[in-house]
Amino acid sequence: MDFWREIFMALGRNKLRTFLTGFAISWGIFILIVLLAAGNGVMNGIIADFSSRSQNVYSLYGGETSKPFKGHGTNRSIWFNDKDIRYLENEVRNVDEVSPFIYLNGFANFGDKSSSIYVSGAKPIIRKIFNVKLLEGRFINERDEKNSEKFIVIDDNLRNKLFGEGVSPLGQFVIVNNIAFKIIGVYEGEGRSDGGSSYVPFSTLKMIKSQNRYWALHFTTTGLETKEDNEAYIEYLRTRLARLHEFDPDDQAAVYISSTQENYRQAMKIFNTIELFIWIIGFAMLISGIVGVSNIMRITVKERTNEIGIRKALGAKSRSILASIVTESMIITTIFGYIGMWLGMVAAEVGGNILEKVQEGKEISLNIVPSIDIRIVLMATALLIVCGVLAGFFPARNAVKIKPIEAMNYR
Repeated sequence: MDFWREIFMALGRNKLRTFLTGFAISWGIFILIVLLAAGNGVMNGIIADFSSRSQNVYSLYGGETSKPFKGHGTNRSIWFNDKDIRYLENEVRNVDEVSPFIYLNGFANFGDKSSSIYVSGAKPIIRKIFNVKLLEGRFINERDEKNSEKFIVIDDNLRNKLFGEGVSPLGQFVIVNNIAFKIIGVYEGEGRSDGGSSYVPFSTLKMIKSQNRYWALHFTTTGLETKEDNEAYIEYLRTRLARLHEFDPDDQAAVYISSTQENYRQAMKIFNTIELFIWIIGFAMLISGIVGVSNIMRITVKERTNEIGIRKALGAKSRSILASIVTESMIITTIFGYIGMWLGMVAAEVGGNILEKVQEGKEISLNIVPSIDIRIVLMATALLIVCGVLAGFFPARNAVKIKPIEAMNYR
């Protein structure tokens, strides 16, 4: 009891100094927790976004050649056509399903209401590729594609503008660029502020536009699991396409090839860099608080030098004095550290609830909600205890080395 009474009396003698020192610790751990929670929320959003998509999707985008090849000059545009689709389906390994992609910008009308619209012509597999989330009705199917049906699946943004929020448009006809399309489904849109978006059968839009070449092809693959598999497959694709379109296989500008797996790895690399930066900032702020504790303990030791000398003269062991000062430092560090940690967790929880409510009111959800990893809390706890011991140990070690007669005469 005397041991603990002495410690709390020492802390109570300098309440303001103790509070300011503890505040630096609390602020450092608070910032660390909040930053890491925010970073964890971003990572969860990235993982949720990619996990909701097909993980084996490749996209081909035509570009312009930057190197001459076999009599062809530079700046030659590369477009895709039906021959490319058949080539991918029959001649290229690991290809599952292929969907070309064409689009049309225009205006959609229903009664006296109008809105700009972005129409995508694609095959049914595009629903899996782009993770189209139906809210009601159905998506275009193989029969619609085969018969070139004038069916359309609109997003909820266009539905709200033309029919009203919550009103079912299924079975209604919408006029797009003077062509009537029957609405068969509504999907969750991307919150386009300039209008709405939609999907129609690829064969239908191809017939309307009389278009025989396409700027993009999307296809799913099988049997590609590792990073090495995907890197080798990209080179394999470029070689086969170079042979088909007669461009230099080393010409990266001729065709752009992307995969969801590669995009995922790049996003995670960026996040890991951000997370490292967050740790550096948070740790630096925490260290500044620990340095403050160490300086305060050094001042405290100097103020109590006479007391330490008297205690040693009366037979107090160095071990007892060292334990007293180290414990005092640990108490300041741990108590205020836990306060900062608790406030950081509360802030992360409140921020997460606010973001969830904000995203519920929007047409697009980012899935970015701050969260706390229990490992972070355990690591922060261990870090606080270690830093608390170190902050008090060195001033205490110097104090117990002073001879009793020198300590009692210290001014």
